[in-house]
Amino acid sequence: MSTRELYEKWEPGRALTVLTIAAMPLCFSLVACNTPPDPATPPSETPTCYERIRELSVHDRELSSRADHKRQAAQAAQSSEEFVSAMLGSREDGEAFACGLTRAWVTEVFEGLELQYSEYKHDNGIDGSQAGYRVFRGDELHGFFQSHARRAETVIYHVRHTGTEDHVFTVEQLPRGQGYRIYQSYIGAYSLNAWLSSSTAGLFEADTGELMVWRGLQATVDQVLAQLSGGQASLDNLDALPDELKFARPYYEYVRDYDEAKVLANFDRAWERYGRGRVLTEAEFFDDYLVKLARLEEYFRRNDHLSDPFPKEIWDTWIELHASPNSLHFPELPNDFVTDMLLADRNYRLEILDVVLSANDGAVKAACSVNANLLDASLVDP
Repeated sequence: MSTRELYEKWEPGRALTVLTIAAMPLCFSLVACNTPPDPATPPSETPTCYERIRELSVHDRELSSRADHKRQAAQAAQSSEEFVSAMLGSREDGEAFACGLTRAWVTEVFEGLELQYSEYKHDNGIDGSQAGYRVFRGDELHGFFQSHARRAETVIYHVRHTGTEDHVFTVEQLPRGQGYRIYQSYIGAYSLNAWLSSSTAGLFEADTGELMVWRGLQATVDQVLAQLSGGQASLDNLDALPDELKFARPYYEYVRDYDEAKVLANFDRAWERYGRGRVLTEAEFFDDYLVKLARLEEYFRRNDHLSDPFPKEIWDTWIELHASPNSLHFPELPNDFVTDMLLADRNYRLEILDVVLSANDGAVKAACSVNANLLDASLVDP
């Protein structure tokens, strides 16, 4: 049974509406063959995949539960059909955005559930080799993306820093060399809605905004400091740091003092250039974006588990791409002072899963509309 048949079985009324919308270009073409055109009536167009994702991005928090539900459904299912059937009943009521949780529903808009069954069946979130992900070195990125450049199909890339680093994002390659678009959020920092917005006005609120202060990190650091100092030290009492932690005081002060001005300044460095739903030209993507991504991969791979001072250039490059500081590091402090405390049993990897869609633009847009409507229907409180 296909996704569409399962969709109709799940909710016939809603499916009829969705499929009617998806078929609109065909319907209008048939009408146009038999009816004189009305110049005052604009042609109907199916929304683009980006437009549907933009609409759903205001629900980035609620849709954050989707990833876990897909993982659970895939583990229990014996086939993609069982997986899709289970997910048609999923209801989403997440409360906090995060990069991987955003990536889960954004890629679903493009790919649909059937295509994602294998990924969620075999991926453990750290090593994706059994789920179709491949590991790339920085000096391999240009050649890999060049091998897909200018092809007729839309290509979707799941990209992730994993192992001893942690950030994932989605790259949409538009067909026939039209460019590239980046989709991302960042845990405790900003939502996809903020990343795709044309303005940041009104989006910041320290605890509940689309742009926010990293309260979760502050709470975690406070907890660790209390454990390591017998309850004496905290972000508000750094004078009580034990001698063995005093070297890291600049990091603790940065976490403590991270405020609206710093949030917006760091966000703007990436958002102005790569966010706002902008389509990057091939030159921007290959000569700028990929150069920075390669720089990060090469540094983290070569310096994994080493204690050399963390370079400010890498700190800045991370912010320039991902719009928020990497909370696992701080300039001039030992590279591994946080990662080896938390993730000593892992090794850094840059992994990419590439998914090639149809060369038929209308079919891609129609499928995105069906998938987006299913996600919209999954919201507990739309």
